[in-house]
Order: sequence, then structure tokens, then C-alpha cells
Amino acid sequence: MDRTPVVPVVDIADVERAVDPIARACSRTGFFAAVGHGLDVEIPSIFAAAHSFFGQSTPTKERSAMIANNGYAGLGSARAGGKEMFDVALAGYQRWPELTGFRGAVEQYQVAALAVAARVLRAIAIGLDVAAGFFADRMHHPQCFLRMLRYPARPTGAAPDVLTGQHTDYGAITLLATDGVAGLEVRTIDGDWVAVDVPPDALVVNLGDMLARWTNDRYVSTPHRVTASEGRDRYSIPFFVNPDPETEVSCIPSCVSPEHPCGYEPITAADFLQGRIDGTIPLDDVRR
Repeated sequence: MDRTPVVPVVDIADVERAVDPIARACSRTGFFAAVGHGLDVEIPSIFAAAHSFFGQSTPTKERSAMIANNGYAGLGSARAGGKEMFDVALAGYQRWPELTGFRGAVEQYQVAALAVAARVLRAIAIGLDVAAGFFADRMHHPQCFLRMLRYPARPTGAAPDVLTGQHTDYGAITLLATDGVAGLEVRTIDGDWVAVDVPPDALVVNLGDMLARWTNDRYVSTPHRVTASEGRDRYSIPFFVNPDPETEVSCIPSCVSPEHPCGYEPITAADFLQGRIDGTIPLDDVRR
């Protein structure tokens, strides 16, 4: 019986030692918990910023209402549904909330998280038998953004409610900081939903549809969802990592063989992301 955890723990402090366990995780569920990431200061700071922002009155939060995919979307909105969120791109955002230290915490976290993503992508590249800098060479002006999320608690004794439905992430990789409150679930290959249980302060790393396509489905982008926790709000902060918009996403040679020919036409990273967002590249075309 395979007793491999659905979300294994990988120490990424030493990239070379992390290559094999990351490769195994990427080919099984596309999820792992990264420890040794070095964000011991930045994670508490960004969660403090999230609590500060979401703790404001609704009218105050709505001063930062979402425009062009940046800003605030509230509970019950078409964008956020049963949660509330604040999105900010890696560069160019100007409508910062008037909260002391908020902008600094966000920008510091983005820079630090991008450095962690570079380490993870270096390990992934080595595991795919391409140059260690394969992804770094395609991330001079990456399409990355940070999202703050607050999921309201469900009343004690109430049935679990799915606040973010089953979905896959669209991009290359996601680094997810969590506050230890339960709610994130991953769907196994058998179709069962399993709670993600990781060490405190670990980053949950998952692959997106773009990387699955890049690897000709050697690596997987796995459906996941979020349910409401009982008696306590859940905060989480994903950092979505994508390469330069003009990057060509085409099957990596080591992922192609006579038995497993390339199943996808080349496409730019920007066109792929837009196709997933607007539905012109449906999930059926992603997971063949």
C-alpha cells in the first residue's frame, strides 16, 4: 500500500536535496508543504496586514474596490462569493489602503515570496533535466500577484459549506501561506477529498495548469477547494507565480517520448492565462 502523504513535507533550504522529493510530489498530486523557506519574519507580517485590512469597515475597504483585477472584492460579490479578498499585482498598484505599514508588508512579502518561488522552480527545472535556470530565464518581468483571503467561520454545529469550489490554479506555481485553520482540501486520484494538514508556518506549494501543460502532463495540477471552518475565520495568502507574458509554453523535451508525444501546441504564457480566465481554454483541454 502506498502510504505517501497527499501533501508531503519538503525542506527547500537546500535546493539540490529538494529536487527528488519535489519531483515525486509534482508527479503525484502537484502539492507539497515547503519548510526551510526562510519567511519567518515575512509570514507573520503579511498576516498582520491582512487582519488589519479585513478588520476595517466595509465602506472603508470598498475605497480599494477591485479595478482591473487589483483591489478589494467583498462578501457576496460576483468575484469573491462567500469570502472576501484583496488582490495586488507584483508591480504597478497605486490605490493602497491608508493603513500604517500595509504597503511595506505587502511589497516585502512579494519580494521574499518571489525569491522562494525561484528556489522551488530551480528544483523543478533540475528534476525535469533542463538547465537549472530554465524558469529564471523566463521570469524577468513575471506575471505574479498576491491575494489576501478571509473565509468567514461557520456556526458551531452547522454543516460544512464550500466557500471556494473545486478548481485548479491556472498558472505555473502557487505559494500559499495559511494561518493553521482547517479548510483547504485536495482531491485524490480516487476522487476523495482530503484535508491539507501541514506544519505550522509551512508554505503549501501547488502546481498550476500552465506547468502541467509545460510538462506534457508529467506533472499534475490537482483540483482543490476550501470549506468553512467551525467557529473561527480562516485567513490565507496565495502568491501566484507566472513567467513573463511572452514566454512560449511548449512541451519540455524530457517530458516527450514516442510513447507519450507532445499533446499541446505552443502558446504564450499570457495567452494561456487569458484562455483559462475567459474559458476559451477549458479544463478538458488542460487535462487530456
